[in-house]
Amino acid sequence: MVVTIFSLRNAMLAVALSSSIASAARRSMQTETLASTKHFLNHEGALAFSMLPARTRGVRHALFKTRMVSFADAEVQTEQKSHPTASSPLHTVMVQRNRQSAAFREGTPLIFGGSVEATFTEHCLGDSSSANAIPMGSLVAVVVSRDSSSKKKGKRDSRGRKRNSSSGGKKENVAVPHHSFSASDEEAKHGDLIKQSQLIGYGVFNPESMYRVRLLCHETMHPGLAKVIRSIRKKAQRGDAHNESTILQLILERKITDAIYTRLAMQLPSPGITDTYRLVNGEGDGLSGLAVDVLGGSTAIVMSSAAWCEIHKDTILAVLEKSLKGHPSYDSTDIDIVWRNTPSRLKQDGLELPPKDSDEENDKEAISVISTESSVKYLTYPFSDGQKTGFYADQRENRLTVAELCQNKRVLDLCCYNGGFALNAMIRGSAASAIGVDSSQDAVDAATANANLNGLAEKDISFVKDDIANYMKSAMEAEDEFDVIVLDPPKLAPSLSSLDKASRKYHALNRDAMNLINKSQGGLLLTCTCSAAMTQKDGGQYFLNMVNGAALSAKRRVTLLRVSGAAPCHTQSPASFPAGAYLTAALFHVGPADM
Repeated sequence: MVVTIFSLRNAMLAVALSSSIASAARRSMQTETLASTKHFLNHEGALAFSMLPARTRGVRHALFKTRMVSFADAEVQTEQKSHPTASSPLHTVMVQRNRQSAAFREGTPLIFGGSVEATFTEHCLGDSSSANAIPMGSLVAVVVSRDSSSKKKGKRDSRGRKRNSSSGGKKENVAVPHHSFSASDEEAKHGDLIKQSQLIGYGVFNPESMYRVRLLCHETMHPGLAKVIRSIRKKAQRGDAHNESTILQLILERKITDAIYTRLAMQLPSPGITDTYRLVNGEGDGLSGLAVDVLGGSTAIVMSSAAWCEIHKDTILAVLEKSLKGHPSYDSTDIDIVWRNTPSRLKQDGLELPPKDSDEENDKEAISVISTESSVKYLTYPFSDGQKTGFYADQRENRLTVAELCQNKRVLDLCCYNGGFALNAMIRGSAASAIGVDSSQDAVDAATANANLNGLAEKDISFVKDDIANYMKSAMEAEDEFDVIVLDPPKLAPSLSSLDKASRKYHALNRDAMNLINKSQGGLLLTCTCSAAMTQKDGGQYFLNMVNGAALSAKRRVTLLRVSGAAPCHTQSPASFPAGAYLTAALFHVGPADM
């Protein structure tokens, strides 16, 4: 996990992640908004918050030591700023007309490489320099040919390369054709082909990822925005200056504002009750690879898991700053913005980050933020290298559901992390007692501190450092029993290939948890998986079958009461569901033993 706290005033000297990002960053530094942009956004309601009374509403960004680009790079960026006539080329990706492209036209946001038929680069303002590929992170228009006969034969791999057999029997990878041309070419066959095609939308391109294009603006879902983007591109073809980060800024402003409206409809934030929630949830909010959590109403955590986010980091931060300034709940609040990323996810997306400087100090690491969720307070540390964004807001509704069933009950919270289920059981549910178990000492210390923060007595709630399998074994030997057990382990099945092994682990944990349920009267078990492979397998039935198998092994009868997922602020795209579903929380009643 790489954590960076940014100052937008220093955005011109941003982090140089790699040579490929440095060059792409230079293309995305110009973020001046066209006059027509402001007119469009005000009339379309994308920035309605800007109509609020003017007042001082600065968003501050804590300063952190970062790797800086070289002075030569800074000079190039300054030179580009001083030449407003410089224009970015126009990139286009054509996908095959088939059943899969129909899904793209209906809103699926991820375009796999195997669906790409050809790519195009149109050089404007007389720039006829050739290019053999579209650079990573470039903004592209996505079109589909209206002629179904143009579909190319042959299978392609996940990166879009055709797989052909040579005479030696070996398979040869051939990249999809790329056409580079100028708008002033006399033979404008490529331009005509694009004009005659059907527009799907606009997105960001990645030649190294299995997700060749991440669609950010769908033509049918955002017709007004798409119309403005088309107008900008047409003006560029006629010789007007064009920079792709202006278009990206338009898209980000619209999508983040839509996300704000969506959370306000959920009453998030809710003063005095919940000030910690997910503001942007990747594909669910039309920004694949980007997530933003708000902690304590004072800190915004940006989580980047796609190459385009790193390449366009400065534009994202600038738009997020502007959006938070206009948010009605933060009109008198200074919001810190913290940038995080996961190098492993970025590597899968074709981008390898430079190693983090181990000597680099973070003087804000120990600073805590009090986050409130459902009136329960938590100490969070957004500036440290904590897990994910520092808080798991996805279990908010599930914590409340279980708490309502815990009055006068003995509760066991397994893999408790910061104690969320145990704390809710005591504070919201008036449980008789609660024990939380986690293998991490940091988690146990955090949960204990949260119990003290909420004024809970040690005799009523406690947290133990132990492997949960060992703890359950010891508890069974001691003949301990509980009325309510929550089992929320970390991701055990990161992929389909690990599903069988993970299923055996899930089976054993659920079996042992059932053996600790009150034997005379039975009790409740909330069992969870945050593994998308487990959640999506057989439409969710695979996980339920595993729990049923564990019940047979424990010789306990189980009744399914409800199945839920992540809290609604973790939005999902209906066009790609259930691909975005990763969390399953299944509530069972476990019957008495020997009955």
